[in-house]
Amino acid sequence: MRHSARATMLPDRDVLLAAFRGLPHDDHPILDAAGELALLHQLRDRIPRGEAERIDRRRAQLMRAIDRWVILAAPVPPPAADEHPETLGDLVDRLARHSAQAFVVLAGAPESVFYDEWVRLDDLADSYQRLIDDLWAGVRSLPAYTY
Repeated sequence: MRHSARATMLPDRDVLLAAFRGLPHDDHPILDAAGELALLHQLRDRIPRGEAERIDRRRAQLMRAIDRWVILAAPVPPPAADEHPETLGDLVDRLARHSAQAFVVLAGAPESVFYDEWVRLDDLADSYQRLIDDLWAGVRSLPAYTY
């Protein structure tokens, strides 16, 4: 699929997955937020549940920042565009959680367990790619949350 120059404003699935792993990337607000979200999920998995409130507040801030950036950068969808059930920030956060699970938590797990989580992560990354492609094609819109 050929993308316009404007479509490159949203990182594709592979660049996003690399950002979750802390690999270098071009300076981009979504990639910066994605890398931090992955780190927060790694940290959250290591602390008692009752101490996760501060981490969850920061995650919410990062998700809102992603959503605000997309609202400003993406083309305005036509009224007939189907609304996606979650914001891009929500989706990136879910991807970050699965990425942390696959690459950190399950790193020493049996291969079949790691493989199953990798398949879930890959499927979710495909969903992300379809969503950003649909956003730029004007056939999908994002939920409008008031923060």
